[in-house]
Amino acid sequence: MQRHFLSEKDSKKLISEIKNKYGINIEGRIEIGKEKKEVYYFIDGLLSFFSEELIPTLCFIRKYNLQLPSVTVDEGAVKHIINGADLFVPGIVEYNCNCKEGDIVLVKTKTNIPIAIIKVIMDKERALSEKKGKFGINLHYINDKIWEMCNERGSSSNV
Repeated sequence: MQRHFLSEKDSKKLISEIKNKYGINIEGRIEIGKEKKEVYYFIDGLLSFFSEELIPTLCFIRKYNLQLPSVTVDEGAVKHIINGADLFVPGIVEYNCNCKEGDIVLVKTKTNIPIAIIKVIMDKERALSEKKGKFGINLHYINDKIWEMCNERGSSSNV
């Protein structure tokens, strides 16, 4: 993967975008990495965001305790999600969001452990009324390629 540090101007712009989107102040040296058609952002060596949409990684969420809109899933859904499956409505036991189509949402276990990031494809209201169907597309989950990149890049956090 090609990686380079962002200029001070580009770093300030990215930090501002992150603050506007997630309400968090970050500091540190920011690198951008590109591989195939994917874009990755590293903060002080930790893979923190991916995609042009600035989707936070599970590593970043855990290290900085980033609060995102979330859904809680039952144990039956956990094993499928951490193997890359998309999230279906019957697996959701609690909505901690207003979840609209296109939202980026954190998936947690009943014990509050973040296990995946999804992109919502069905509004919460529709999911509650229909009680079936695909709720979100799995973008990143524990033990996927992004998770492995987080942990091989010298992250000092125990994630």
